[in-house]
Amino acid sequence: MARQRRHSRTRRRGGRFGGLYKMLSILLVVAAVIMACVVFFRVNTVEVTGNLRYTTEEIIEASGIQTGDNLIILSGSRVSAAIRARLPYVEGVAIRKTLPDGVSIKVTERVAAASVESAEGRWLISAQGKLLEKDNGSVRTVQIEGLTAVGPYAGGMVQTAEEESLTLEYVKELLGVLEGQGMLESCTQLDCTAAASMTLHYGVYRLKLPRDGSYDYHIQLAQAALSEGLKSGVIQEGQSGLLDLTVMDGKAHWRPDRQ
Repeated sequence: MARQRRHSRTRRRGGRFGGLYKMLSILLVVAAVIMACVVFFRVNTVEVTGNLRYTTEEIIEASGIQTGDNLIILSGSRVSAAIRARLPYVEGVAIRKTLPDGVSIKVTERVAAASVESAEGRWLISAQGKLLEKDNGSVRTVQIEGLTAVGPYAGGMVQTAEEESLTLEYVKELLGVLEGQGMLESCTQLDCTAAASMTLHYGVYRLKLPRDGSYDYHIQLAQAALSEGLKSGVIQEGQSGLLDLTVMDGKAHWRPDRQ
């Protein structure tokens, strides 16, 4: 009986040591894998696509990625945030790691949608209201009148005085609709000086819009009225005039300019 108990204790000790050896082996394998990742997976190439306004070198510099950086621990979110913070025209960034030593950066760039006044001169903004750079007149955009940016800086969002904050929201809503409809290139001015309406200069036409934020509906209504008016002959080709959408009766009222 005594010999049986001794053999049992020996087997239990052997089992405990066996489990310890297995755990140490696993830890050694994990440590080896981590060491291999640290030593071997280093950034050697960076590919940039989607860029038009910025050069590849400018985007790589803004990313903060350096040759020899560890590919495994490289933070895609950090790289994306750094690029968007330093380059105002960049809207989206997608980072893809390509083992063993490559990084792919795909950028989506904003376009200048409009120009807004400030104490320091006019600034170009995106349809979402992001300040891009000072307007030097080289880019054709929608000139916004009756709205003044306060403390503008590249990469920031447009800020205005409190009394113009609601107008700013209407302007951004309208610019977003125009961008989505592919109409921005045909628009030249947005007059926000009236208290109850805004007037958009669209080609030879002027669209008088209410200040209610329902611009997807109003723009579709205006397009339908122009299309039907040209087809029926009520509106002559190339004839300038005003489409009034402020009556709120489900119609766009046409008033041609006097010749």
